[in-house]
Amino acid sequence: MKYEDFELNYNYDDEDDNIDLYSSSSKKKFTQKYEDISSNSKRHLSNTGKRKRSKVRTLRNALIIVICVLIAAIGALYGYAYKILSGMDRTPLDENNLGIETSNYDGVQNIALLGIDSRADNDSGRSDAIVILTIDKKLKKLKLTSIARDTYVSIDGHSKDKLTHAYAYGKSQLTVKTLNQNFGLEIEDYVTMNFYGLARVIDYIGGVTIDVDEKEMVEMNHVIIPEMQKLGFDCPNITSAGTQLLNGAQAVCYARIRHTDSDVMRGNRQKEVLTAMFTAVKKMNPLKLPKVAEMVISECTTSFTANDIIGLGTWALAFSPEIEQISIPNENIPSSGKTIKGVWYYAYNLDSAKSEIHDFIYEENYYSAESVAQRAEAENKP
Repeated sequence: MKYEDFELNYNYDDEDDNIDLYSSSSKKKFTQKYEDISSNSKRHLSNTGKRKRSKVRTLRNALIIVICVLIAAIGALYGYAYKILSGMDRTPLDENNLGIETSNYDGVQNIALLGIDSRADNDSGRSDAIVILTIDKKLKKLKLTSIARDTYVSIDGHSKDKLTHAYAYGKSQLTVKTLNQNFGLEIEDYVTMNFYGLARVIDYIGGVTIDVDEKEMVEMNHVIIPEMQKLGFDCPNITSAGTQLLNGAQAVCYARIRHTDSDVMRGNRQKEVLTAMFTAVKKMNPLKLPKVAEMVISECTTSFTANDIIGLGTWALAFSPEIEQISIPNENIPSSGKTIKGVWYYAYNLDSAKSEIHDFIYEENYYSAESVAQRAEAENKP
């Protein structure tokens, strides 16, 4: 059944509504019907019981109608969502070539979120952002693990190179395989998103609230915002630092800041924008959600089916999961910039990164008192 087929028909008997209580015949009927009620207690009690039972039946019927309406509404929304999702660009992965060699992530689902820079004047063959979304239905949590795109990794068939280049060599299939082989993540699905397409989505949801510091404001105003304006985006300068509402183009500029600190911090800003979007969507009128889905889908390619996405979206809206995030590398993973054959890379111990990601997702050691104290000490160092 399609959502267009849902229709509610209200049929009722309006005969009583047309009675003229002031006509002589109506007065006679009215008088004859009720003149003996006060003198006939048994009849009075009997009628009272009937009226009570009538009220119960009325309430029950009303509940049935409400339930039917809700079912119809849910069905219509599902049908509409399914219709939109069925038109998305779906490219499934080869399940036999994902590089999964472990079974360490039972009970959670890891998904690769790849931000693709698809400006007309830029190389669109690289993943500009690499974030692993973990869905933990047991703990009702969403966890975001961003991995520096310049990380020095092994890429099947291409020796060692930057993680971001895996997408240029073999699109999502090779990117997922590279993540699985180097970080043991057991990813089976992915979503790519045109980062510039995010601007239109963010504008529709009313913008996102972000805390922009002084250095970030300077780089946005002098380097990135002028680029967005040349591309035709409505992207006003940031007038002051602090927590503020950014429009779509400004939010994308914020997510692209890199020169004030590092690629790791850039990943953190991207996660911050995604988290702010999720917060804004949760506060939206539910009737606008299908349009949000339609806009996002138009900018995405994924391995998910329509039913997969509807299921995940329904769960997220129903349980409002807590969101946590981590960056790789971080203070627990010693890292350094390394120039190899004239190319700069992020070099660090990938086994340590595997352990850090696993601990973060399963909360085994990451949240221990010792680990928390170590991170706090590292953050406070000048």
